[in-house]
Amino acid sequence: MFGAGVLSRLLGIGSGAAKVLAMDQAMRLPFKVSTTTSNFMIGVTAAASAGVYLNRGYIDPGLAMPVMLGVLMGSMLGARVLVGANTRRLRLLFSSLIVVIGFEMIYKGMTGRF
Repeated sequence: MFGAGVLSRLLGIGSGAAKVLAMDQAMRLPFKVSTTTSNFMIGVTAAASAGVYLNRGYIDPGLAMPVMLGVLMGSMLGARVLVGANTRRLRLLFSSLIVVIGFEMIYKGMTGRF
């Protein structure tokens, strides 16, 4: 996970995808468990920093409330869909996203935009 964080900082991407790969391949967790655990870790990190940002006045509460409701509804819908989702299709979708992130990392590395 430390390596995923370093990779995230060096390349300017989110480290959630790297965490899913690490948990799925290195730790041999089931794919659905890996994805939900990664999302949970991202949520805990965001929640821990939200208080600091709100205290410093970086968050507009009028804008944050609808965003929070959308995230809540999306996560509840995603949890229901994930239960019945085909793991093979999820892996294919995730693999395509990893390829896109890989091309983005190469592009950012070659153009110096990170």
